[in-house]
Amino acid sequence: MNELGFPLDWGVALASISLRGFRNLEPTIIAFDSGVNYLFGPNGAGKTNLLEAIHYLAVGRSFRRCPDTELLGFGRNVLVVAGTDDSGERAEIRFDGREKRLLRNDIPVEKLSEYFGWLPVVVLLLEDIELVRGAPGVRRNFLDVAMAKAEGDAGGRAKLGGRGEKLEARVAEADRSEAKSQESKAKSEDGAGRSYIALTSEYRRAVSQYNRLLERSAVSREPLAELAAWEEEVVRTGVPVYEARLTMLGGLLDSAAAHYERLAGHDAEFAYWSSIRAGGMQPGQDGKLGSVPDYEVFKKRLTETRGRAMALGHALVGPHRDDIRITRGDRELRKFGSVGEQRLAGIALRLAEADMILSAGRQRPVFLLDEVASELDEQRSRMVLEMVAERGQMVYAAARRMQDSRGRGCQDSSVGDSVRDRSASLDSLIPGPLDSFVGKEFHVEAGKVSEVS
Repeated sequence: MNELGFPLDWGVALASISLRGFRNLEPTIIAFDSGVNYLFGPNGAGKTNLLEAIHYLAVGRSFRRCPDTELLGFGRNVLVVAGTDDSGERAEIRFDGREKRLLRNDIPVEKLSEYFGWLPVVVLLLEDIELVRGAPGVRRNFLDVAMAKAEGDAGGRAKLGGRGEKLEARVAEADRSEAKSQESKAKSEDGAGRSYIALTSEYRRAVSQYNRLLERSAVSREPLAELAAWEEEVVRTGVPVYEARLTMLGGLLDSAAAHYERLAGHDAEFAYWSSIRAGGMQPGQDGKLGSVPDYEVFKKRLTETRGRAMALGHALVGPHRDDIRITRGDRELRKFGSVGEQRLAGIALRLAEADMILSAGRQRPVFLLDEVASELDEQRSRMVLEMVAERGQMVYAAARRMQDSRGRGCQDSSVGDSVRDRSASLDSLIPGPLDSFVGKEFHVEAGKVSEVS
C-alpha cells in the first residue's frame, strides 16, 4: 500500500490499444506497462496524437474538443481505435467519415453516454491553466465530466456515492408524510437511480427550451404563459443535479485544496459558488457541500430574475450558472494569481478528479500527460509525477528521453543510442513510488510508435 491506501501492485488499467487511420499515426498495436509509459520524440511526431487516441478510446471524443472528421488521417478511409483493460473489457470505435460506431465487448452501443466511462482517464495538459483563469463554463464542464467518470459506465460499476438509495429513502419519507409537497416528491422520484449524465442531459434540455421562450418573450416584449410552466421544469430537473453535485463535489474540493497546498507551499480556498445562494459553499465534516436547494427557493430565484433573463435571453440561475472559485485571502486566483499559482491549481483539480474516481470504487485511472512538467521547476515536477504515480497508470509524452541514473540521456531522440537501465531512469526521475514498477519507453517519429528495448 502507498500512503493513500491504494495498492502498488494493482493491475493495468489500459492493457493495450490498436490504431488504424488515426491522424498521422501508422497502424500499430501497443501493449502498455502497468506503471509508467514514456513517449518521446520530436515535436509534431505524433506523441500528443497517441494520448488523444487513448482518450478517444476511453470516452468517445477528443480532449481537443474537435470533430471526428479531424481525427481521420489524410488519405484514410476509416478510423479504428480498439483496446482492452486489465479485466479483459474491450472497446472499439470505428468512424468512416460519416458514421461512428461504438462497441463494448463486440456489442454495438447506441449512445455515447452508454459507452462513456468504461475506462477512466485523467488528462494533464499545459492548457489546464484555463481551468483556473478561464470562463466559468470551463470549470462547469470539468466538474460534470469528473462526476460522470467517477460514476462509471452505464452498467453501474460504481454509483454516485449511494445517491440512488438516498433519494429512494427520501421518496419513502415523502409518502409517509402528508406535509411533503408534490413538487418535492416528483423531484426525488425523478432523480432516483438515474445516472449523472442522464440528469444533466434532461436539465440542459429544459434550460434550452426555457431559453428559447425567453428569447421569444424578448422579441414580443410580453411574458409568455409557458414561461412559468418551463420554470417548473427547470427546477424539477435541476434539483437532482444539485443533489448529485453537493454529495460528490465536497471531496473533490477538499482534495484539490490539499494538493495545491502541497505543491505551492501555501493554501488556497476551493469553493462551490451557487447561483441560487449567496457566497461560496465549502465541504463540511461529512464531506458534503450543504443541503440541496429547496424546490420553492429555486423556483423563487427563477421568478425574481425573469425580467433580466428575458432581456438577456437566457436563464440566470441554476446548476448551469454555478462555478468553482479558487481564492487566496480575498483574491481570486483567476484574476490575481500568478501564472505559476494558476498552473498548480489546475494540476490540483486534475489530481482531485483522480481521487474522486478512486474514492467512488472505480478502477485506477489512466493519466495522460503532455509536457506538463516542462513548465514546472524540478522539485515540483518530481512532486506532480510522484502524485500521479501513486494514483494510477501514466502515459507521459515529452520531447526528450528520460535521463538515466548516471545523468546520461538521449538529446537527439535516437532510438539506437545508449540503451539504458529503464528502471534506474524512472527512479531517477520519480523517486519512491515507482520503485516496484518497471516502465516502458516508446519512441514516436513521423507517426511510427516503437517500443525501446
